[in-house]
This record gives sequence, C-alpha cells and structure tokens, in this order.
Amino acid sequence: MNKAELFKNAYIYLYSKGVYDKKKVASFVGLTIDAEAYKRITGDEYVEATETAN
Repeated sequence: MNKAELFKNAYIYLYSKGVYDKKKVASFVGLTIDAEAYKRITGDEYVEATETAN
C-alpha cells in the first residue's frame, strides 16, 4: 500500500466517523489525495474553490 492509499483510507475513516467534513477532505486535494479520491471518500465530485471578489 502506497502513501496515497494510506491517506485515502485514513480520510475515509475520519470522514465516516464525522471527524472530517467535506471541506476538510477538500483541503487535502492536491496535497495527499486527488479529485478522484475525494469523490470516493465523499461521494461528490470535487469542485475547486474559487476566490470571490470583494
């Protein structure tokens, strides 16, 4: 099992227990997981956050 699998499995567990929410899992996309892993964890497509104008 590689590091990406370990992180994904940890996030699946923490998300299923309510420790992490979708916003927290999304914060790991591009760092330790990819958008496909986000979908497998949360069941939703990953949508990259954009900045809003002030």
